[in-house]
Amino acid sequence: MAKKTVKSAEELAAEASKLEMQAKRDEITAYYKDSIKHLKVQQEYEALLKDIETSRAERIQAQTFIANAMAQQQAAQQAPAPTADAGSGNAVAGTDWEASSDKAPPAVDPAFADAARKLKTT
Repeated sequence: MAKKTVKSAEELAAEASKLEMQAKRDEITAYYKDSIKHLKVQQEYEALLKDIETSRAERIQAQTFIANAMAQQQAAQQAPAPTADAGSGNAVAGTDWEASSDKAPPAVDPAFADAARKLKTT
């Protein structure tokens, strides 16, 4: 007996389906390969944007550091310098008065002031 070489409708449909699937896979693969070129350009673009933003942040941080240093330097220059006898206890409290003002304390002879200090310490 001779073998049957005629394929059934189901076998033909399955073969056609396999060919359609392979064609669709090839189409998708070609699409992805074409898209890779564009995605690489987009990746380079995004990396450049990230680098720009990082540089901006670093620049702003440096400017802030410099501004703070300058402000501290100006504050130090504007602060009153301590007097030479500030640590020796000879400073007069409340020196925000003028000597010619009627609210100024009376002038004290330095010798009397030293004698008063010595009496207090003994």
